[in-house]
Amino acid sequence: MRRVNRAVETDETRLDICAFGSVSRELQEEVAASVSECYARLDVLLPSVVALRFFDTVKRQQVEHERERRMLGVVSGGGDPLPVGHSAWGDMPRITICVERLEPLPGLLRQGMVHVAAAHAVLHGSADYYLFQIPAAIVQDGQEAGIGSALLQQFLYQVATAVKGNGAVRLLVSHGFIADQVALAMHQLEVTADDLLAWQLARADSRARALYLMAQLRPLLSAQPLLVHAPVLAEAMHGLTGHLPSAERERLLGLSARIAAALSGDTRADIQRAFSLAWDQLVRSESMD
Repeated sequence: MRRVNRAVETDETRLDICAFGSVSRELQEEVAASVSECYARLDVLLPSVVALRFFDTVKRQQVEHERERRMLGVVSGGGDPLPVGHSAWGDMPRITICVERLEPLPGLLRQGMVHVAAAHAVLHGSADYYLFQIPAAIVQDGQEAGIGSALLQQFLYQVATAVKGNGAVRLLVSHGFIADQVALAMHQLEVTADDLLAWQLARADSRARALYLMAQLRPLLSAQPLLVHAPVLAEAMHGLTGHLPSAERERLLGLSARIAAALSGDTRADIQRAFSLAWDQLVRSESMD
C-alpha cells in the first residue's frame, strides 16, 4: 500500500513524503526534521525538491524496488536495503528509509545516516552521477587479463560509491556535522561475520579478492575527512582490515589515503582518478588467475 502523506517546505527545498505500508507519523517527522536541519546549515545550492520514501519492511522495499527497476530498465540489482539510502531515479533525488532497519539503531547513528543521504541528494541528485565510463586503457588491460565488462563495472561501481561517500561526508564535516558522522563512520568500520566469510570465499581468486578490497574503500574513504576530528577512527580503520594479510592491508590503507589526498571535488574526474589508482594497486599489481 502506498500513501502520499504531505509535502514539507524548507527555506529552499520541498520534501515530498511518501509512505509504503505502516509508518508512524513520528518517524516521518523525525527524518524530515533531520533533513531540514541539515539543509538549513548548508550554504550550497540545494535541490528544489527531494522525495522521502518510507518503507515499513525490508520485503516491501525490495518488492517496490524490483518493480521500479524493471519499469525503468535499470540493470543493477537492488541488493539488501540499507536503513537509509539515496538514489536519483526519476525526476528528483530520493532518500529511502527502511523503517525495519532504521528503528533499532541509536539516535545519533540515525541522524548520521539521514544527514549523509541528504548530502548525497545535494551533491549527486541526478542520474548523471550514476553513469560513468570505464577508461579505455583499463578496458584494454581488462581484456588482456581476461576480465569481462561486467566485472569491470562492478569494480567501477565500488570505487564510484566510495568517492561519492567521501564527498558527502566532506560537505557535512565542513558545515559542523561531526559527532553524527563519527558515529556513522564507526558503525561502517565494524567488521561483521559476513565480512569475514566474504573474505574467506574471495581470497583464493584474484578477481574476487580485488572486488572485495575495492568494496572496503567505501568505509575507509568515508572516514578520511573525520580523522582530524576523531583520531580513534584510524584504529577502527586498521580494525576493518585486520583480518587481511599484511601486504593487502597496507596496500588498501595506503590506497585509501592516496585517493583521499587526490580528490579535487569534481566528482566525475575524482572517480576516474580514483579508479585508475585502485586498478593499479588492487588489480594490475597482482597477476590475474
